[in-house]
Amino acid sequence: MAGFIEQEKWQSFLEEFTKRNQFRATRLEVISEFGAQEEGQYLPLIGISLEAKGSDAGDVVIILGGESSEDDRHFEHLVPHVERIAPLVGDTGEEGIGFEDNEGGKTLLVFEKLPEITA
Repeated sequence: MAGFIEQEKWQSFLEEFTKRNQFRATRLEVISEFGAQEEGQYLPLIGISLEAKGSDAGDVVIILGGESSEDDRHFEHLVPHVERIAPLVGDTGEEGIGFEDNEGGKTLLVFEKLPEITA
């Protein structure tokens, strides 16, 4: 991950990132010493929040789920003790966001293109 966001700008960056990308389909990848795991594929982004105070300061919560109260899909992922945040930018623009924790683990929230349905 390159182009890290300065820590004092994390809160405002995450708020703006959520506003720009709310309800986009996502894939969550968690990369740790145990390898890579995918979670919550194709779930829409609901929000990303940063705990700024107290013993949980530096923790980030990624919330994915349904777009309405009738949709019961809901997934929350905690990234504890975040040390770095970086936007994922590619040829088509903003492609997601990456987080690195204090143990070197990485969590990538990548925007997905929904599969085309053909009749």
